[in-house]
Amino acid sequence: MNYLLSISFILFLSLTSFSQNEEIVYLQKLEKASDSSVKLEALDSLLSISERKENYDDFIQFSEAYISLAMSLKKYDAAARKAINVAYSLSTIKNNPRRTIALIDTVLPHFNKLTDTFLKASLYLKRGGAYFDMDLNKAIADYTSAIEIFEDKNAIYKADAYLFRGQAYSTLGQFVPASEDFNAAYILFEKEKDYEYMLHARSGEIIMYSKNNFTEKAQEQREKLIEQLHELKLYSYLSTHYYNQSLDYKKINKQDLREEMLLKSLKFADSSINRNYILVILHSAFAELYFTKNEISKGLHHLEIAEENLEDASNRRVANSVYLNALAHYQIAKNDYKSAEESSLKRLENVQGMGHDEEIISAHLLLSEIYQKLGDPEKSLYHFKIHSEIKDSLYSQNKTNALVYYQTLYETERKEKDLVAQKGDIALLEQKNTSIKKQFLFGGAAVTMGFILLFLFKNQKDLKSKKVMNEKFTQDLMLAQEEERKRVSKDLHDGLGQSLLLIKNKVVLNKDEDTKFMVENAIEEVRSISRALHPFQLQEMGITKAIESILYQFDDTTELFISSEIDPIDGIFDIHQEVNIYRIVQESLNNVLKHANASAIKIKIEKEKNHIILIIQDNGVGFDFSERYNDFKTLGLKTLKERTRFLNGIMKIDSQTNNGTKLEFKIPFKNA
Repeated sequence: MNYLLSISFILFLSLTSFSQNEEIVYLQKLEKASDSSVKLEALDSLLSISERKENYDDFIQFSEAYISLAMSLKKYDAAARKAINVAYSLSTIKNNPRRTIALIDTVLPHFNKLTDTFLKASLYLKRGGAYFDMDLNKAIADYTSAIEIFEDKNAIYKADAYLFRGQAYSTLGQFVPASEDFNAAYILFEKEKDYEYMLHARSGEIIMYSKNNFTEKAQEQREKLIEQLHELKLYSYLSTHYYNQSLDYKKINKQDLREEMLLKSLKFADSSINRNYILVILHSAFAELYFTKNEISKGLHHLEIAEENLEDASNRRVANSVYLNALAHYQIAKNDYKSAEESSLKRLENVQGMGHDEEIISAHLLLSEIYQKLGDPEKSLYHFKIHSEIKDSLYSQNKTNALVYYQTLYETERKEKDLVAQKGDIALLEQKNTSIKKQFLFGGAAVTMGFILLFLFKNQKDLKSKKVMNEKFTQDLMLAQEEERKRVSKDLHDGLGQSLLLIKNKVVLNKDEDTKFMVENAIEEVRSISRALHPFQLQEMGITKAIESILYQFDDTTELFISSEIDPIDGIFDIHQEVNIYRIVQESLNNVLKHANASAIKIKIEKEKNHIILIIQDNGVGFDFSERYNDFKTLGLKTLKERTRFLNGIMKIDSQTNNGTKLEFKIPFKNA
């Protein structure tokens, strides 16, 4: 055994010595050669040696020298090939994407002189990767060029370009093109049997769900993806996916689950491809979490680890951004708001350069809070307004994207079902044609009857499928609308409401009673709008008290005489059902106020064995239901009908001209 070890050690020394001697030989050849072609060959050999030894500094230096010499010799394909080969070492290992871009930019002006289309497309693919952390729009433009240039024989590289462009669109919040690119990448990877990258494409779609606040869907799909990664033993990707799962738990304020996912992510961080980059992000996230929970010593421990790894990820703006965010939270915890201001402004400059809208929103909100602590309400309000404007714009865009996505999904599924049915028709007709040849007279009638039955069955199935899809689309839209109302309501109450309170306090100090009165009215109006947008009373008081509260508001602010008989119905519906019941009452009252010209209204809620009966009756002008049935939308009843369907309930309308209107809702519930 010792003999074998001795031989192995001697062999290792011999190979090392040979490698060193080989390098010296080619260095001498490079120095002495007068012919440029000989120098190019020597540089090529030195490149191979340095790459084999993983001496990346030499590899990069020799690559740049080779490219410069090849360009002077007009060997453009050779120069392009070396630029592509060195891009990974420069951008990923040495974290110097700017140098990658500069190197590729020396070759691209000679694009039309390149003879290999693979090299042409790959130059754009590599430059797009270098731009990814610097300028996403430029990255998208380069990935688009690569997709257009790659030929069918390079399908795997074209799939990469689709995947990376999808990730760039995703980061910019452009949901629909991102989803299309991820799907295109998935199809190409599947065709090439590259199952590992198929999972990457699926991961991109999961991020899309998360960005558009389909948090539960994102978590469910990511759990399946993580399970697949474990099965395939692709541990190098697990850290990133556990971290993304933690971000979704952060969004819904489940900090314990967020911490659990961060711990799982940390477990696999050492096996990640970009280890230092991942460690900066993870430990910064831990630090922010613990500083927010006022666990300063734990947070400081993670902040120090993040800082230790930051040097190797210094050119990655995302890593710098999350570190600066954690540092600002530490400075806030120490009440050092001036330093927190400085860190947050650096972070803002960083994320603005990347164009990451969600990070820009977060940075402005933190600055608003810092300036509030510094006693500078003007700057606080300025950053809060920018935060709100970008957030409103982003949420509006995301909602539109989500609706377009679901509409596209619906149309795709419908076409797929039509195609399947058509294939079934063809198969059936072929079978019946065979039968016709055998028994022409009797077979014809059977084929006709079978075709009619199949058509009726298919038509009925399509109608049912369309109805289900439409109902799901409407329900998803209503849920998204309710979430948006909740968010705007919270922003009004927590943001604008707090800013107005600061202004009021300043006015009180100046003893300006008139201004104080106006500010108080503004505060009350903001609170009123906030309450109307989202019924926070549901969480605070329960559904019964929330309904009584809205009746009191209508009674107090309108001339309507309101009477009520309300059985307690707390605890029998989930939160989404309670919100819909509350909205039914609210929208019914609004309809009476707008259209009924009534002087009195009666609300009655009866709890029975397995359902409740909700009756809303007024003494207004009423309407002829038989005449106005097709004009359902203008009466403001369409939303009530959809909410009732969401609750699996029944809605009845009893109305006649000049005899008032009675709305009755029967809503089932599950007994405990």
